[in-house]
Amino acid sequence: MSVTELENISDILEKLVASVCGEQKPEVIQKCMRFSLSLLATTQGIDTLKEDETMIASQIKSTLSTQDATLFDELHNNLKDGDFRNRLGILRFLLQMSQSSDRIQDDRFVFSEMRLGLNIPFASTSGYSCQLSSSHASHTQVPFLSTESNMLLTSNKIIDEDSISEDILVQDLIYSFQGIEGKVLKLDSSYGFQIDPTIRINRPQKQTVLRLSELGYLYNVIQRGLGRIVSGSNGRVADSFVAALHKELAEYYRFIANAQEEVNRVKDPLGLDRVTLSHLHLWAYDPLETLKWLASIVRTCVGQTGGALASIVYEFSHHGDPRVKKLVKRILESVSEPLYNMLLRWITDGELDDPNKEFFIESCAEVAGERMWHEKYQVRDSMVPSFINRAQARKILGTGKSINFLREVCKDFSPLQGRETEVFKGSSEKIGVEAFFDMDPDGPLQTMMDVAYKETSIRVVDILTKQYHLMDHLQGIKGYLLLGQGHFVQHLMHLLEPELAKPANSLYPHNIASILETAIRATSTKLDELDVQKRLDVRLLAPSDNETGWDVFALDYNVDGPIGTILESSRQTYQAVFFSLWRAKRMETILSAIWKQQITSAKMFSKMPEILPIQKHIHLITSSMVHLVHQMQYYFLFEVIECSWDVFAKQLGQASSLDDIIIAHTNFIESVRRGTLLDEQSQELMNHLRSVYGPILELQTLEETFLARATTEYETRVSSEKFINTESENKNQWGCTKNQDVDNVERKSLFLKYLNTLAMKLKLLSRTYQDRVKKFLLMLASAEDVSLQLLSVRLDFNEYYISKDSRLVAPLTYQHRRQSDQSFLADK
Repeated sequence: MSVTELENISDILEKLVASVCGEQKPEVIQKCMRFSLSLLATTQGIDTLKEDETMIASQIKSTLSTQDATLFDELHNNLKDGDFRNRLGILRFLLQMSQSSDRIQDDRFVFSEMRLGLNIPFASTSGYSCQLSSSHASHTQVPFLSTESNMLLTSNKIIDEDSISEDILVQDLIYSFQGIEGKVLKLDSSYGFQIDPTIRINRPQKQTVLRLSELGYLYNVIQRGLGRIVSGSNGRVADSFVAALHKELAEYYRFIANAQEEVNRVKDPLGLDRVTLSHLHLWAYDPLETLKWLASIVRTCVGQTGGALASIVYEFSHHGDPRVKKLVKRILESVSEPLYNMLLRWITDGELDDPNKEFFIESCAEVAGERMWHEKYQVRDSMVPSFINRAQARKILGTGKSINFLREVCKDFSPLQGRETEVFKGSSEKIGVEAFFDMDPDGPLQTMMDVAYKETSIRVVDILTKQYHLMDHLQGIKGYLLLGQGHFVQHLMHLLEPELAKPANSLYPHNIASILETAIRATSTKLDELDVQKRLDVRLLAPSDNETGWDVFALDYNVDGPIGTILESSRQTYQAVFFSLWRAKRMETILSAIWKQQITSAKMFSKMPEILPIQKHIHLITSSMVHLVHQMQYYFLFEVIECSWDVFAKQLGQASSLDDIIIAHTNFIESVRRGTLLDEQSQELMNHLRSVYGPILELQTLEETFLARATTEYETRVSSEKFINTESENKNQWGCTKNQDVDNVERKSLFLKYLNTLAMKLKLLSRTYQDRVKKFLLMLASAEDVSLQLLSVRLDFNEYYISKDSRLVAPLTYQHRRQSDQSFLADK
C-alpha cells in the first residue's frame, strides 16, 4: 500500500470519527484516530474471517437499497484486494455504524468502542451526541469489531471487549514481567497474574496475555524464594546461590529493558510498526524457558544450605537439553565454590573454615587427646554433595584428620614434604571449581586428594611405628593382658594367691601393685620392655558381698597420646578378656595344686587304706576337670588369640593409614572376644562355662578339708603308735589305756563317717559336674561356629559323653541341633 493510499485512509477515518464524536478537542480526536487505526491494523479475528465475512456483508446489504448494495459489492471487492488483514472487523464496524440511527435518543450518542478503550468525554451540546435508549439496551450488547457477542454495562459506561488497546496490554505485560500490577493484569494470592474481571478482552488476546504473564509469576516465585533464602542467613553457599540467580536474572532484566525500549522507540502514528503481543510472545520464548528452570531450582532449594543445596542443584544437571545443562552448570559452579575452597583448606592445611556448618566435615572443639581421631571430626552425611561418593568423603575426612592428628596428638609440626610438589603448587588457581564434579579418577582434583591422603596417612603410620613403638605396646598387651607371658602369669598368680584369697573389700591396691612389680622384675628379660612394663597397672573392681580378691583383680595397661588413640577404646574389652583368661588360668592352677597335693599325700596316707577310695575319686574328678580346663586354655590362647594375632600382625604390616590400623585392631579385638566367648552370641555359652567352673572351686574346698582331716588323723595315729612303743617299754606295759582305746575308736568312727559323707559329696559333685559338662558340650555342638563344634569333640576325646547322649555326634544335623536346644531348655 502506497503512502498516498495510507493518507487517504487516514483522512477518511478522521472524517468518520469527527462525524460520530461530534465537536471534540483536538487531542480527543487524535486519541480516537490512534485507536481506530490500531483496530484496522490488528490481527485479531483472522481465524474467523472466512466463516463470518460473507454473513456480515449480507447483513450490511440488507439495510441498503438495490443501487447502494451494488456499490457496496464493488467497494467490498476493492477491500479484498487491499492489504488489510482485519476486513471482518471493518465490515462489522460499518454494520454497527449503519445501525447507529436506531440508537439516537435525546442529544447523546454512545460510541461504545471508543469509550471502552479511551474513556472519551463527550460534549452535551453537540447535535450529534446521543444516549443509548433503554428500550434498545439489549440489542446494543453486540459490539462492533468484536469476535464475541457481549458488552458490559457498568456505572453509566458500556465497556466493549475490543476497547482495550494492544499497546496497553503490551505495556501491562512488561510491567508484569517485573512482578508489577498494571491496568489490566492484577496480582492474585499465589503471586500470579489474572486479568481484571471488570475488563474483558477477546479470547485470543486473553490466552496470549495469560500465557505471557507466566513470566511475571515465575519471576515472583524466584524473588520470593531468594528472599526466604536470604532472610534465613544460610551461609556462604546460599549466598553464592543467590548471587548466581541474580546473575542469571540480569539477562532477564536486559530482555525487559530491550522490550520497553522497543515500545518507547516506535511512535508511528499509524501504529503499523508498534510492538504487538506477537512480538512479545516471540521475544519471551527463551526468557520463559530460563525462568521455568530457575523457578524450579529455587523452589527445591528453599530451606537448604551447604552441601545439601549443592546436591539439589547438581541433580538438575542430569538433563538432555544442552542449554539447561549450561544454565545449571553456571549456577552449580557458583554454589560449589565456597565448598571447593573449604575442601582445599582442609586437605592442605587441616583447617575448617565453616562458621555456618555447610561443609560435609564437622568438628567438635570439646574433644581432644586420644578421642580426637574418633570423635572430633566426622562426616556430616546430610551435607555430603551428591557428586562426592562415600569413599571420597572418607578419604577427605582422613586427610584433614591426619594433619590435625600429627599436630595435636603427635606434636609433629614439621611441614609435609609432598606439599612442595607440582600437584599442590597453585592448586586453587590451576584447578578450577569445575574439577569438583569431575568423576575421572585421574582428574587433577582427584589426583591431588589422593596424593594428600596418601602422604599424610603414611606420615602418621611412620610416626606411630617408629617414634611411638606401636608394635612393642601391642606385644606388651598380648603378653600381659592376654596372658601370652606364661611364666610371668604363673609367677604372678603364685605371688598373689595369699593376697587374693582374702575378702575383696580388704584388699589395698598399693599392696597388689607391689606384688606386680616383684613378678615383673623376676620374669623380665629385655631392657627394651621397660616402657611397656611401666604401663602395667593393677585394677580392682568394686567388690560385692562374699567376693574374694580373685573376683575383682585385673591387670590394666595405661596408654595415652597416639597409642591411646588406637588402644583406649578397647580398654574394657581387654579387661573382659583378661578376666576370662585369668579365671581359666586360676582353674588350671587350682587343679594343678590338687593334683600335686594328691601325689604328695599318697605316700603319707599309704597306711590309711580307708581313704584310698576318696583319693581315687578325687583323682578321677581332677583328671576330667584338668582336661576340660587345658582344652579351654588351649582354645582361648592358641586357636583364637594366636591365630587372630597372626592375622592382625599381617594387616598391620600392610596398613597405609591410621584408619587401617584401627580397623585391623578392631577386627582383632572382635575376633578375640568371639573366640573367648565374650561376644553377645556366646553370652549364654560363657555363663554356662562359669557354672562348669563351679564344681572345681567346690572340689578345692572339699580337697583342702579332706587333706586337713586326713593329715590330722594321720598325725594322731602316728602319735598314738609312738606313744605305745615308747611308753610300753618305759613302763613295762603294752597298749593303751581303756580311755585311750575308747577315744581312738570314737575318733576313727567319726573319721570314717566323715569319709562316707565326703564320698557322697564327691559323687554328687561328680554328677553335677558331668551334667554341666554335657550341657556345655551340647551347646558347643549346636553352635554355628565350626571351631566350637570341634572343641566339643576334643573335650569329649574318649567319647564318654557321646556314649551317654547320641546328640553329641558331630557334625550335628539341623534337626539334631533343634533337639539339643529343646532338651537343653528343658533341662534348665
